[in-house]
Amino acid sequence: MTALAMILFATALAYCNALAAGFQFDDFNVIVDNPAAHSLAAWWAGMPGIRPLLKLSYALNWLADPGPFGFHAVNVLLHLVNVALVWRLTGHLPAASAERRQATRVVATLLFAVHPIQTESVTYVSGRSMVLMASFGLAGLLAWLEAPGHARPGLWRLAAGLLLVAAILTKEVAVVLPLTLLLFRQPAGKARWLPLVLAGLALAALFGLFGYRHLFAEPAPRGLAANLLSEANAVYYLLGQLFRPWALNIDPVLPELTGWSLLSAAQVTGIAAALAAAWRFRHSRPWLTFAVAWFVILLLPTHSLIPRLDLASERHLYLAGLGPFWLVGVALAALPGRLAWPAVAALALAGVAFTHLRNQDYRDEISLWRQTTAQSPGNARAWNNLGWAYLLAGRKDAARPAFQRALEIEPGDELARSNLDYLDKVRP
Repeated sequence: MTALAMILFATALAYCNALAAGFQFDDFNVIVDNPAAHSLAAWWAGMPGIRPLLKLSYALNWLADPGPFGFHAVNVLLHLVNVALVWRLTGHLPAASAERRQATRVVATLLFAVHPIQTESVTYVSGRSMVLMASFGLAGLLAWLEAPGHARPGLWRLAAGLLLVAAILTKEVAVVLPLTLLLFRQPAGKARWLPLVLAGLALAALFGLFGYRHLFAEPAPRGLAANLLSEANAVYYLLGQLFRPWALNIDPVLPELTGWSLLSAAQVTGIAAALAAAWRFRHSRPWLTFAVAWFVILLLPTHSLIPRLDLASERHLYLAGLGPFWLVGVALAALPGRLAWPAVAALALAGVAFTHLRNQDYRDEISLWRQTTAQSPGNARAWNNLGWAYLLAGRKDAARPAFQRALEIEPGDELARSNLDYLDKVRP
């Protein structure tokens, strides 16, 4: 078996139980209880709007099979496609040496394929925004990078542009994907700067045509300085999650930092040092430059200037994680063969096992929110969601303490109060 075939087999093994998962959380508002996702006519009536290709995929999926199985099957298939695309993309990445390139590619692609942090994008139906965006985006990057090797490179670059546009119309964070092309060798002349032009045009189109002007019209949840400090802390949290597969959390509660502290100063200094090292060693260690720059570029839309209500979501590492994964690949490839390949095998087994276990949390709403409250016992929203899941399952005696716990954490939580009042009305 080839390396890619073995990685795809491990991926299928890791996600086979994801097909039995149910709908969760946003899935109901976005798909199940949303008539706009139930027909092509309804989808078209909502255009132009944000994420049109993502919504189109939901409508097509609903028409083919309105049950959760079909939606999960599409998500897993998209992830398998992305694993193959990442494998091909790693052939263009700088390695520590030509002799270590294959081993580095295997490790990085394997981690992308079976690291359990990817479950929020793959097993959570609403995470499709990331996997579908990645399918278009990775295909677009590859079409651009491999255009010079074809008889009509102009057509390949045109296809690359269309694929990158499709990625942006699936999830707006793809607007930075053209910038990643600057990390690869570019043709001489004006075409070298075309990725910057594409990114600028895509950004203008998002705000001018697809309804993103509200980002500047609505009150920001926090100021710019507070957002930068808070998101710097969120980046460290996400990096830490890469090393804590047993502590994955669909709804983490992170602090909003309003001023400098020793911790925030150290965090900002660490990010600055990583960027400085990436620039300093861009010629002697291009693999380090790629890993750091890829990670930073992919997180720019969600962890920089634009304030978001949720400071961190593990799905944002779906593509960005390839940077750290490449560093791990370089490190393991440097080990002697008698140590490197057993380490790779251990990574594969651990990834499959932890992903399989994490998928079990998604089997129903109660399982997911019980796990979330265990990870974030101070998260009022998670307790409220757990209570609602119990209520829908007819377990009213279990719902009440969950709603009460939400109100203990946030006494002003109107949703939890409303749910508790509703429980009192329907209780026999």
